[in-house]
Amino acid sequence: MQIECRHRVVFDGGWTAAGVRTMLEASRRTVLVAHVHADGDAVGSLTGMYALLRRVRGGEVTMMLPDGVPEELAWLPNTGAVLNGRTEAARCREAVEGADLIVGLDISGFGRTGVLAEMLTHAAARTMLIDHHIGPDRADMVVSEPEISSTCELVYWLMREAYGREAFTPEAAESLYTGLCTDTGNFSYSNTHASLYLAAAELTEAGIDPMDIGRKIRNVFTLPRLRLFGHAMAERLTVYDERKVALMVLSAKDIASFGVDDGELTGLINEVMKLRDIDCGVLVREERDGTVRLSLRSKTLYDVNRIAGEMFGGGGHERAAGATSDVGLKETVDVVKRTLGIEN
Repeated sequence: MQIECRHRVVFDGGWTAAGVRTMLEASRRTVLVAHVHADGDAVGSLTGMYALLRRVRGGEVTMMLPDGVPEELAWLPNTGAVLNGRTEAARCREAVEGADLIVGLDISGFGRTGVLAEMLTHAAARTMLIDHHIGPDRADMVVSEPEISSTCELVYWLMREAYGREAFTPEAAESLYTGLCTDTGNFSYSNTHASLYLAAAELTEAGIDPMDIGRKIRNVFTLPRLRLFGHAMAERLTVYDERKVALMVLSAKDIASFGVDDGELTGLINEVMKLRDIDCGVLVREERDGTVRLSLRSKTLYDVNRIAGEMFGGGGHERAAGATSDVGLKETVDVVKRTLGIEN
């Protein structure tokens, strides 16, 4: 039996999977990094690639995240080795300055790495980006495929071609399978092709328990987080029926009053999208430092990648995108309403 895959791994500059292997094996000190407010795909691809590199080659591998591993994903293998860019800045800088290769995972560019962005952007090391978002930045090697479900799936097919299925230990498989699940809504989003299910099956054969992983992904709420989600749904959600849009706005005071961290808001926008009669959902939330972040989702009608780009230079995918605003919460909400035609 042969399963036709709708995607293909795209390399800028004529690179191949063999070239990826050569670049990885030439490095003796590699840094792996993913984006701020890391989700399952970011942490999964980070720790998955870490496990793979430790399996297939020697050398030192350092993982880092701008604000550390979210508590709800700390059960993944090797998360205890991930450096926190905020609390372990000196160790991160030392690793970056000593690196000969920096691999960005689930980021279109190093500008998405928060407090680590400046040191990574100016690093002397060679760079590689492995990502599934639209419009990746330049790097020494770019591995990109926006049509693929997740960076974890992209890492799977890339490393499978470069090293074969024997490279995937249970640790690597558990991390990558987690990213497949979280970035596809447990295989329910529009970015699911035949290749996704084949990757999931082969990762399962590497020795993981999909049911156990599913339980760990779903059952992660603390009581304060659950109460915040309830408050957000009851008091901070407005539905605009004519436009099929749902808008949720959370201030920093809202979030702080429930004693939750910014990272605990992961998944809130997906709850909004469970509304039957809306097509577009937007979450606007204010962080403690005044920065305002937007998460946008759509089902069929709205291209939220384009909308996020028009509003604040954000982006992502046609059905899932994000943006950052520095104009304050009220003005940001006004821009969202004007753009979506829901001012009244």
